[in-house]
Amino acid sequence: MRVGFVVGEFPLLSETFVVDQMAGLLTRGFDVEVVCNRVRTDDRIDRRSEPMATLLARTQRWWKWAAGLDGLISRLPPRLRYKASIALDIVFARRLNRCDVIVAHFGQNGERAVALKKWKFLKPPIITIFHGADVAIPSHQAVLAAQYDGLIKRGALNLTVNEFFRGMLLAAGASQAGTAVHHMGIDPREISYRWQSWEGTQLIVTTVCRLVEKKGVEFALRALAVMAAAHPQIDWRYDIVGDGPLRPSLEKLADELGLTGRVTFLGSLSHMDVKRRLRMAHLFLLPSVTASDGDMEGIPVALMEAMAAGLIAVSTYHSGIPELIVDQETGFLTPERDIPALADKLVWVAEHPEECERVALAARRKVEEHFNADVLNERFAQIVAQVAMQGSGHESASHIGVANALPGPPVAG
Repeated sequence: MRVGFVVGEFPLLSETFVVDQMAGLLTRGFDVEVVCNRVRTDDRIDRRSEPMATLLARTQRWWKWAAGLDGLISRLPPRLRYKASIALDIVFARRLNRCDVIVAHFGQNGERAVALKKWKFLKPPIITIFHGADVAIPSHQAVLAAQYDGLIKRGALNLTVNEFFRGMLLAAGASQAGTAVHHMGIDPREISYRWQSWEGTQLIVTTVCRLVEKKGVEFALRALAVMAAAHPQIDWRYDIVGDGPLRPSLEKLADELGLTGRVTFLGSLSHMDVKRRLRMAHLFLLPSVTASDGDMEGIPVALMEAMAAGLIAVSTYHSGIPELIVDQETGFLTPERDIPALADKLVWVAEHPEECERVALAARRKVEEHFNADVLNERFAQIVAQVAMQGSGHESASHIGVANALPGPPVAG
């Protein structure tokens, strides 16, 4: 069975879950092709390793030789730009039509593909996976139904990475039968569990994320400053792995809060270096918030990796995070932007290392049982095969009931 993945840029270090899903299909005997807007070159990604080398050999830009027209088309008036883009998509849709099913990561890529079905130029059924900003921002702007009208009407199956986003799609008019939850996951076998008590030693706090508003690093810094002022006896340091547009302002904030000697901004690191950092740390801090433009997390893979490694996860009641972390059972949660509550949780964790070992063990089990990439990839392979089989007549799932007959665990995870 041939599966065509439609993505934006490929490969991206921040989207390892996309590569993992593609690799999962490859190992199960599927032929995988990748169509993207731009092929990225990133020295932090080993392009020669399997399955990356195989995937890159099967990757092409959507408009092939005409991709150089991007700049020219982007300067056209909106209506003319849309028509020119659709025309080029139609011209180069032939490769996708050789596929049995199309998988689009992120709603905008799914809507782009399904637009060709409206004009009868694309035949395979389309599965679209919604991850975060692609759902949350349009919902915040009250344009979700209009933006994804094509997917709601003609998409074979719309999957969301958490139940929270599924609710948004349903509220926008998507059908129960055509919408389901499919979590992203990690391979716990690649992350060894190691419990390290910080009793009698320095508590090492770490965050791994892109430095943007929704990650809530500002609130992490402010909460740590509150803890430092109220409990000077607690010995801690905070390592921040990642880069992004907010880095300069966050570095300035750390200085203003008097945290310069205890907070280190490490910048972007390779996936292997991130794993090494996790092995050194005790507590993973990610106080995610809803951004001013409505952007939200899905369920951060970084949280899963930290929990698998034996770190104590401290986060917020935000989007799908409570589907991963149960407060005081598999980690610790506070309301968004609540600095005193976050500081209190950090203090409690710092002062109770023995009680935290139980939480760390439960967190590892939660990831192994519910966010195991191998199990999820097996289920996804069955979903793809079922959609291809039931959608051979190119009907939408709202008519054929794919979501109601999905294999494996319950739809809500």
